[in-house]
Amino acid sequence: MQLRGESARLKGKERGRPMRTLLKKAYQLLWGLFILALAYSFWARSFLPRQLRQYGDPASFGIISLFVVINAIMLYHHHFRFRDLKMETVDIMEGEKFESFCAYLLKRNGFNHIQLTQASGDQGIDIIARKKGKTIGFQCKRYTGFVGNKAVQEVWAGHHFYQLDEAAVITNSEFSDSAIALADDLGVMLIDRKKLKRLMRRLPS
Repeated sequence: MQLRGESARLKGKERGRPMRTLLKKAYQLLWGLFILALAYSFWARSFLPRQLRQYGDPASFGIISLFVVINAIMLYHHHFRFRDLKMETVDIMEGEKFESFCAYLLKRNGFNHIQLTQASGDQGIDIIARKKGKTIGFQCKRYTGFVGNKAVQEVWAGHHFYQLDEAAVITNSEFSDSAIALADDLGVMLIDRKKLKRLMRRLPS
C-alpha cells in the first residue's frame, strides 16, 4: 500500500508540473501586457493620432481589467481555497493537493518561508518551513491505513540531506506503534489525524 501510494504521489506531481509551468508563463505574459497597457494609458496615448486611440483605448482597458480580475481571483483562492474544509474532504485528496493543503495549513499556524520541494528527487521531504528560528522538513502522507517506519526513515534522511533543524511527518491517518517508537528515538515530530484536526481549527470560516 505504501509503495502504491508513493508511486501515485510522485506521478501526480510530475503530471502537474507542465501545467504549473504553462500557467506561470501565461501570468508573466499578462504582467508584461499590463505594464504596456499602463505605459500606453499614462504616456504613449497622448502621442498617438485619434484613429489609433479607438483601438488602443479598449485594448488597454481590457488588459488592465483582466489583470485586476485575475489577481483578485488568485488572492481569494490563496486565502480562502480551504475555507470550512472538513476532514472527510481531506481523506479523499490526491497526494499533491494534500501537500498543498499541508503547506497552507502550516502557514495558517505561524510557519513562514514555506516551500514545496520538486516532484522527483525530493529526498523524502515534501515541504520545508520555518518557525521560531528553526527550519523543519515535512513529509505529507494522505493515507487510509497506518503510516509505518518508511515515512519516518525517509523524512529523517531527507532532513539531513537538506541540512534542516528538525523533521516531521503529517498524515490524515494514524502511525503504527513501530513508527511511533522510531520517531521517538530519532526525534521526528509526528502529526497524526488528531493533531491535524487541531491545526485545522485555524482555517478560515
